[in-house]
Amino acid sequence: MQVSPESVRKSGRARQPNRKYANETFTSLEAIDSASEHEVLSWQEAEQHSDSDEFDEEHALEEANEQEDVSSAGSDASGTLTPHERSDSAASAVDIDIDSTQETPILLRQSIRYRPYVLRRRPKRSDGVHVRGITDPVHIPPKGVKPDYIYSLFGDATRDLVHMARSRDQWCHEATLPRRPNETGTEGMHHCFSHPEEKRQLEATRGWEWYYDHGGHQHLSKSQASVSLGADEAFAHLAPSEESSRTIFMGPYGRQARFDLPILKHLALSEAWDQAPSLNLAENKAPDRSKSRKRQDGWLLNVGRGARCVEWAPNHAGDTQYLAISTFRPKSNDTSGQPKVSPAFTAQSFPSSIQIWSFSSRKAPQRRSLLDPDLSPCLRLVMCTDWGDAKHLRWCPMPRDFRKDGQEGTITIGLLAGVWSDGYVRVLDVHLDQCEARQTSFVKFTSAAFTAKPPSTLCTCVIWLSPTDLAVGCANGYLALWSIYPYPGPSSSASLPRPDLYTPFHDSYISSLSSAYPLLPHLLATASPSGHLRLTSLLSPQTDYVLAPRLRHPPSHIHFSEPCQAFIAADEAETLRLWPIRRFFGPISVARCPSQGLALGVGRVHGSVIVGCEDGTVFVTSPMRKLLFPKLTSWQCPVFKHEFARWGGGEGNGNPRGRIRITEGYKAQEAPVLRGTGKRAVEGMVVATIYEEEGQVRCVSWGTEVNIGGWVAVGMGSGLVRVEDLAI
Repeated sequence: MQVSPESVRKSGRARQPNRKYANETFTSLEAIDSASEHEVLSWQEAEQHSDSDEFDEEHALEEANEQEDVSSAGSDASGTLTPHERSDSAASAVDIDIDSTQETPILLRQSIRYRPYVLRRRPKRSDGVHVRGITDPVHIPPKGVKPDYIYSLFGDATRDLVHMARSRDQWCHEATLPRRPNETGTEGMHHCFSHPEEKRQLEATRGWEWYYDHGGHQHLSKSQASVSLGADEAFAHLAPSEESSRTIFMGPYGRQARFDLPILKHLALSEAWDQAPSLNLAENKAPDRSKSRKRQDGWLLNVGRGARCVEWAPNHAGDTQYLAISTFRPKSNDTSGQPKVSPAFTAQSFPSSIQIWSFSSRKAPQRRSLLDPDLSPCLRLVMCTDWGDAKHLRWCPMPRDFRKDGQEGTITIGLLAGVWSDGYVRVLDVHLDQCEARQTSFVKFTSAAFTAKPPSTLCTCVIWLSPTDLAVGCANGYLALWSIYPYPGPSSSASLPRPDLYTPFHDSYISSLSSAYPLLPHLLATASPSGHLRLTSLLSPQTDYVLAPRLRHPPSHIHFSEPCQAFIAADEAETLRLWPIRRFFGPISVARCPSQGLALGVGRVHGSVIVGCEDGTVFVTSPMRKLLFPKLTSWQCPVFKHEFARWGGGEGNGNPRGRIRITEGYKAQEAPVLRGTGKRAVEGMVVATIYEEEGQVRCVSWGTEVNIGGWVAVGMGSGLVRVEDLAI
């Protein structure tokens, strides 16, 4: 049948595309996802036998007339959204109300659908290339359509959006410091919602059957060897500076008192307020002691040398918590004329030690554990080695139910993985003698429970992937995966265990490594001096990876924040940034550091982040608020500032002598994130300040359990470690 062009009805307004045909591909994919395998095969056979080359002109004309009638009925039946509809769509997708007390099926395959929005004032690409498969951030409108922004960060799967909504309701109201859990558990510290109780209990029991039931403990005990030392012999491994004590000025601002803290001793923070001189000296009025008791209790430790790594031992929900501390090697004054070598690429062995301190807590309402001011911390164990400094320490973070392992009279602390300066990665099964008296034990390890090293290079950093698997970064840019069980036992350097995976990740040194556990444990983020941050899937490490925009200097630490579903680090611009796992190519600035950020700690049971800076400042912020609400003002709360000044003119054992001042009581302040707001220009040039190495903050660590999630340990370059509870 021939149809003349004049007989076809046409509309005077612009035609809109039919959404049924525009989304036909995605609709078929959704149908395939919900259909059985037999139905999919029948559809494919039907499509193959259909004659798609013939064109039914009469049928096409009827459809065109029907579509014109539908489009002329108004915008309610067309593919274009009205402003009112667009507002309703945004509200329904963002304001997800989740009742934490109800069981919600989080593994549903159905997704929360949204209607795509095209920013008409931006020109489209002429070639039509779509690289990443997600919405380009430049095409997301700056305001009005929030679902596009949420989906670009968390995806459109129900599971991820539910995790985001629950985390928002639990922690987004915390501006800086974490809150203690309330009676109902709907606010304050809580385990990650991607790691429910059933999953944690399964990991704590079946995940450790290899250790208790299948001979894992016997294998590790057979490989690990240690001998007891006396205090004098162990003192050589501590290698403290020539100063017998540190001179510290601390207390209320303007009324600070002087304290001398000996090596391996402790000082209560409340003593600085109790002994602070009164301002009313003319009236001879004593200071008000009651006000000092209202502040948070804490302790200050002198570990001898600059703290290099501090790590809280997980899975201890009792009244005693354990903290592992490693220190730097003292500077050498060697003038023998020997050529200096790069310590990052050269194996070095010398006496060193790891200190295990215990802290007591007292029970409080609402599942809280507070630092006990009446029971002072105790140095329980000094682990001496000849392997050099422990550059990187990590306790196994997976949940664990401690059982009897056959060693009577001992307390199991956990599995401690570390990288030493001799280039080896080792695992130590740490136990303490169970005794009434709080005494210090000195033990020298001659061999570890597990020892490994890649060929012709050194290990640089390590993380746990499971109770038996380690991921290790190497100095040549390779990543190695080892399994500590089954393990044949102690072996010589010529027959070390071979890695299960050894593949190149970067062109040079891997400086930091982190996994997206417990949300997506197969995703690894690595940093390198080449300037690239790389996100890799271990399911296919050679093809499934993405690179972030290049930085001039690599971040010293990179960690994963489960509430934000993003990796977080401080870059060279003194800015704290987030790299979302679904938008790794586009970092988001959330806070500004007063100087270069050297230490970073991410809470496992809350959304707060603590940052230690080069100038000695320590502050806490909540990046989730800035991530979910970009227009919201971000806040950061300085906790204290540690300053070091040379005093006396000489250097002892290669370390400068000096005095320390600790100031605190700072008020919360807005966190500017605009580029250039944190720098000062002198004569038109941006300058950078060089600070004393002893005054820098080198390492920080949050508590790992809900009852101690607000406990924080901060290690300084002067050899001081500060422990306090920051939860409010």
